[in-house]
Amino acid sequence: MTKIVLPAKMENLEKSLEFIDDQACSLGFLHRRIGEIRLAAEEVLVNIFCYAYPKADGDVAIYCHGENDVFILEILDRGIPFNILAAPGPDVQACLDDRCVGGLGIHFVKQMTTETRYVREKGQNRLILIFGKYRQKQHPL
Repeated sequence: MTKIVLPAKMENLEKSLEFIDDQACSLGFLHRRIGEIRLAAEEVLVNIFCYAYPKADGDVAIYCHGENDVFILEILDRGIPFNILAAPGPDVQACLDDRCVGGLGIHFVKQMTTETRYVREKGQNRLILIFGKYRQKQHPL
């Protein structure tokens, strides 16, 4: 398992994503799938950087590991509790004019992952994003 811990600030977004890209690449994931992993990770990290620590600075820890054509990305922060699985998704069938703002990024994360898990324990959010080598969900985005 490889990890990186950085201050949860937007200036660390590219470094975080490059770390994740490198780990997925080292496991033999294809460029297209790495792009999907990157999209999901970027959505989660931007939300942490912008909203997890409204009154103080904090860190984000990123763990990557894999086995048997599976890439596991764990993102931990000690920010305010946020369960991505409980957040309402957007109505992707509604007209753009009728849609509420927000939720589309969470929809993308759920579509890009093979499995998503969340737990709040010991004062921290732990989001586990599991990616198969090939995306199983082929729903329209």
